[in-house]
Amino acid sequence: MAKRTKKLDLIDTLTKVKECLSLLPGEDERQRMTHIIPEIMKELDELRESIGRLPDKSETHQISDAIHTLTSFFDTLKDKPLLADMLLPKKAKPRKTKGIVTDINTLRNQLEELPTEKILEELTKHKKDVLIELSTKMNITANRKLTKDALADRIFKLGFANKRGYDLLSGKQAE
Repeated sequence: MAKRTKKLDLIDTLTKVKECLSLLPGEDERQRMTHIIPEIMKELDELRESIGRLPDKSETHQISDAIHTLTSFFDTLKDKPLLADMLLPKKAKPRKTKGIVTDINTLRNQLEELPTEKILEELTKHKKDVLIELSTKMNITANRKLTKDALADRIFKLGFANKRGYDLLSGKQAE
């Protein structure tokens, strides 16, 4: 009986091997896998190099000591502002360059030559400082708290529109 059990086990084993043969990859799959192997090896080499660049214990200790030294240095600077100013000077902010200097008398003459409808539009094109200087020249009280548009409106109404209205009523028309 012992011989008979061995034959059955051998036949079962061969049948199972035959079934497993169909699961093996075909020629296309073999070629694809053969081409993938060098790519995988390349990736693994890159990974090995990356791991090799990681700091070891001594380098990690040196970095930790350097961080500690820098921290204590900056703590010292907090306590000594004069030293901090000498070692780490603050960056100078770039100053604004002054724009083109506007001649107020020329501006006033140009505005007087314009039609009344265009004066306000032209006034709003100028900076607030120019408008304040123009209002001073025209004896119009204005303070710096006014917005640029409010200042332009005030100069237009009190300096140009009212004057033209008075001139029109009195019979004086500009030629």
